[in-house]
Amino acid sequence: MTTALFPAQPSSALPSPARRISLAVSLRNTFTLTWRSVLKIRTNMEDLLGLSLQPIMYLLLFTYVFGGAIAGGTHQYLQFSLPGILVLSVVFATLGTGVMLNQDITTGVFDRFRSLPIARWAPLGGAVLGDMVRYCISVAVTLGFGMILGFRIETSPRRPRAACCCCCSRPPCAGSPRCSACW
Repeated sequence: MTTALFPAQPSSALPSPARRISLAVSLRNTFTLTWRSVLKIRTNMEDLLGLSLQPIMYLLLFTYVFGGAIAGGTHQYLQFSLPGILVLSVVFATLGTGVMLNQDITTGVFDRFRSLPIARWAPLGGAVLGDMVRYCISVAVTLGFGMILGFRIETSPRRPRAACCCCCSRPPCAGSPRCSACW
């Protein structure tokens, strides 16, 4: 065996360390990838139908099939069941998050993101913010169709707004007492 000795390289030949990305550039990258996620919602008809028809289907099923048998009337049961259906529709909307991230990973999009000069957390942040748009669509469809069926908010406007913000911003906390106390 032989050992080859190479002369030491001058310090100017060493590669310079990667520069850090500023917060403003990182946020711009995140919002760009959020727009990408929102465009995916518009182009995927299965996702769009799931966000709009699933809450309507649950409202009709639980209100008119179970409402008369359980509460004695559909209006009383709608007042009781709509907040739970609201949380249910947001939880089911989170399934799209995992599906989109899995699709991006298997098709190699995340490998391309790693090679770009963007913040490392920007792809995940963009997916999360895009999902917040999905949750807002689901909440709006659920509340809008519930209002058509006869749901009325019987408290101050501040509490339902806080509950909707809680559902849209932190869906994993949907089962915690803090979220159910909002209603």
